[in-house]
Amino acid sequence: MDEFLKTEYEQCFSLIKYYDERHQSLVKYCAGLSSAVPTLLLAIYQLGPDIVVHFWKFTAVISAITAIGLFSIFTVLIQTRLYFIYPVRQVNAIREFELSSTASFENNQMYLDTSFSAFKWSSSHTLLNAFVVLQIGAFISLSIFSLNFGAVEEYCLVSKAISVGIILSSITFIFSALYLQRKSKHHPDISIHGKKR
Repeated sequence: MDEFLKTEYEQCFSLIKYYDERHQSLVKYCAGLSSAVPTLLLAIYQLGPDIVVHFWKFTAVISAITAIGLFSIFTVLIQTRLYFIYPVRQVNAIREFELSSTASFENNQMYLDTSFSAFKWSSSHTLLNAFVVLQIGAFISLSIFSLNFGAVEEYCLVSKAISVGIILSSITFIFSALYLQRKSKHHPDISIHGKKR
């Protein structure tokens, strides 16, 4: 193997590991944040009747801020997924090149595809991204519920809040999928840097 290709292969493997670990650590952070905020809100609610007067407005603000925070992390997750696939494609391209020049090795069991999309339903990244989107939707729903608490009949309010949360989280997930599909069709110089080749 050419020295440059060998170094490139090893460095790309390091990048694959880095982006995969980064993706998982961001999802863990989102899960921690999503569990910490309701715990904080319940602790505040337990402080007594004086707090309950302002509790729902406070909950609406905190939930909205949490949803925005989770959304910003979600955008990083999407970009991380895009950055992840280019080293994977490079590794596959180098492997295919080396295997094509090695006639003695015919029973390859590793990936060679360099044209796959960044969005794949079967990817663990996609499932984790969906998990974060559901958290965003839950906090949007909680914010809407808290903001309108007492002003609307409770049953209607719950339905409205959950519906809006589901719709907005679905739209977010669909747009992210379309973004990944569109961007991953191009060379990274075009999709990441916007340069023409």
